[in-house]
Amino acid sequence: MKKIFFAIGFVAAAGFYACDKIDGPTRENISVDTTCHFDADNSGTFKKTLITEFTGHLCGNCPPASIYLSDTLKQKYGDSLVIISVHADFFACPCSEASCNSCPGEPEKSYYLTDFRCEAGNEWYTYYGIAANPKGVVDGVRIPSYQSWGGEIANRLLVPAEARIKILNTYSETNRNVRTCVETKFLNNMAEVYKLLVVLTEDNIVDYQEWYNHNPVHVPDYVHHHVLRSSFNTSFGVPIASDTTNANVSITNGYNLTLDPSWNADNCYVVAFVYNEATKEVIQVEEAKVK
Repeated sequence: MKKIFFAIGFVAAAGFYACDKIDGPTRENISVDTTCHFDADNSGTFKKTLITEFTGHLCGNCPPASIYLSDTLKQKYGDSLVIISVHADFFACPCSEASCNSCPGEPEKSYYLTDFRCEAGNEWYTYYGIAANPKGVVDGVRIPSYQSWGGEIANRLLVPAEARIKILNTYSETNRNVRTCVETKFLNNMAEVYKLLVVLTEDNIVDYQEWYNHNPVHVPDYVHHHVLRSSFNTSFGVPIASDTTNANVSITNGYNLTLDPSWNADNCYVVAFVYNEATKEVIQVEEAKVK
């Protein structure tokens, strides 16, 4: 999968900010795009909340948590809640892999051949020490019990916004390239290192899911929501603010990613969020459809 990365920092108020350090592995085909443009916007901003759900198609205990998240919490909070569903580790391996020891016997084993895993999701799974699914991380804080997700989400939505994120996507039907521009505007003076992480998710994927105490146990038309497909800018993002960053400073970052042929562009979203590098607290998140 070919990725091209570019970044632009500019000043939207008195003061100067520049970011010339990118963590993570070296990326090829680095280029600068000067056509990212966002109109001036002084409208009010409210805090949105990110929940990262860890699941897998072989996790028989996961469907109740996923359904609660998509059918109850998402319906309640709407655009204020952004969901990323991570399929990782042994609950997510395709049964075509010899090392996948979570598979049922034949013939059901042949049902689970789709690989929903990606590099970023695997690294997040390891970082947060997820030993068993379902698990959730709300704005960077691990919440083991899915019954507690709603309360934590409600609390986080009461936190005043410290940043505003805007996303502008352009999609090419010819080469399936997604070009995304992300503008981050800090609303307060910031004195720590903050990172921007931009990922791609796909919604409404119909495939098999194992579901304990359900008839059938092996559900052929289960709808997988908000599935993490790839990161635009490494598994843990890039720094966009460090030391002292003044309020009302805006930083624009742009990235390109070519969609895999099996992904439905009509159901794909760009999710961008800013988090404190030291505490991992997510201070703002935004989501926008690819098309």
